[in-house]
Amino acid sequence: MQEPLTPGSFAAAHSAPPNAADHHPRPLVLVPALSEPDRLSHVVDSVLGALDADVLVLDAGGNDFFLPPHTDRVTVLTVPQGVGSAVRRGLEYAVRHGYAVVARVDGDGQHDPALLKDLLYRQRSGSDLVLASRYHPRSPVVAEPPTDRVALNVMFRSLVQQVCGLRLTDVVTGCWVMSRETAAFLAERIRTREYGSTLEMLLLLGLAGRFSVSEVPHPAIYAGLGVEERYTADRRASRCARAGTYLQVVSDVMDRCDANAWPRLIQR
Repeated sequence: MQEPLTPGSFAAAHSAPPNAADHHPRPLVLVPALSEPDRLSHVVDSVLGALDADVLVLDAGGNDFFLPPHTDRVTVLTVPQGVGSAVRRGLEYAVRHGYAVVARVDGDGQHDPALLKDLLYRQRSGSDLVLASRYHPRSPVVAEPPTDRVALNVMFRSLVQQVCGLRLTDVVTGCWVMSRETAAFLAERIRTREYGSTLEMLLLLGLAGRFSVSEVPHPAIYAGLGVEERYTADRRASRCARAGTYLQVVSDVMDRCDANAWPRLIQR
C-alpha cells in the first residue's frame, strides 16, 4: 500500500532547481486544494495521465492523499488558505524553477485535465493566457449552473470588457494555461488572497495592454455532484456574497493601475 503524501515529502528527492533562464521542458500544472482528500489523488493522477507535465499541489490543509505512480513529477507546497494566495505562490514557484508554461486545475475535480491539451495548443499558437470557459457558446452543458453563478459571470465579464476591452465569456474560471512571461508579470502583482484571482489577472493583463488572452470551451462540471446538492437555496446568500469580493478586486486593480472608473464604466 502506498504511503499518504505529506507536505515536503519530496524535498530530499528533488535536485537543485534549474536556472530560471533555462526553460523547463515540461509544463507545470498548479493544483490548489483545500480539504479535498477524496478527490485530489484522482485529479493528480488524471493530470499525469493526460500530459507529460509536472504537478505542483498547493496544499492549504486537509489533503492527505496517496502517491501517484510518477512521484518524481509531483511536488507538494504548503500554502496559506485562500486560493488567490495559493495561485500567487504557484506562479512564483514556476518562475523560480524556470517553467516555460504554467497551467492550473482545481483540486476538487471540476476541471477535465484531458482538455489541458487544447489549452496548451492554443497557448503555443500565440496566446499569452488561455482560459477554459464554462460559458463558451460551444461548452457542453453537463448541468445548468444556478442563476446566481450565471448572473455573477455576466456582470463581471461586462466589467472586464468595459475596464480593459477584453471580450471573454468566463472571467472567473479556475482552469487556464499561461506563458512564463505572463506568469512572471502576474506573480509580482497578484494581491487577491481569496476568490477572484482569475478576475484580477485578467484586469492586470488587459490594462497592461501587451498580453493576448483567448478561450477554449470547457464543460461546467460541479465536482461530480448535482447542482441541487452543492447549490441549495439555503446557501444562496453566501454564494452571492462573492460578488462583493469580486467588486473589491475590480476596485483595487483599477486604483493600483490608476484607471479612472468614470469614463470606463459610465455608459454614455
